[in-house]
Amino acid sequence: MDSASDDSLKCALTLEDEFTLTRIRSRAHELDGADRDSFLWQTVFKLVCRERAFKTVMAEVGVICDTNIDLFDQPTKS
Repeated sequence: MDSASDDSLKCALTLEDEFTLTRIRSRAHELDGADRDSFLWQTVFKLVCRERAFKTVMAEVGVICDTNIDLFDQPTKS
């Protein structure tokens, strides 16, 4: 995080992330209506399952990993 910024978080997608999103976008553009909706929901479902599997494996090996870190919540001031 840049100390000169206003506490904003900057991150970029990796090349693998860009490739994956491009593949999803291209496939979705090839479909119409219900087929597109079904494809997108199946993709979201797979991503959620991967996150849960990752967290389960990390917990089994003793690594605590919270992927829900509330990046967009406003910090509370005491």
